Amino acid sequence: MKRQEDTLQHLRAMLEETTRARNLTANGQAIPAIRALLRAKHLGKGVIAALLGNCLSVTTAQADENSLPKLMELIGFAQQSLCPACRSKVGKKWKEIENV
Repeated sequence: MKRQEDTLQHLRAMLEETTRARNLTANGQAIPAIRALLRAKHLGKGVIAALLGNCLSVTTAQADENSLPKLMELIGFAQQSLCPACRSKVGKKWKEIENV
């Protein structure tokens, strides 16, 4: 439950930054708007990493001997679609989940 609350909190913060950027743009303040969007992007990457880590953790827990090759294929695909920073975040989240 704590992870869900953290994820929701990050999504709300991302929405706030996006709304702030929209308001700043409407007032002609482009540079602060870009900064707000960059903060929103950073928050979004963290949320994606957390969600992907949780998804892979659940899938791994449910895997059996026959589904492991498919799981490894999915994990490889997921990793290829992430930037290096996000890969690192996913790895950290996955390790946190395994240690719980």
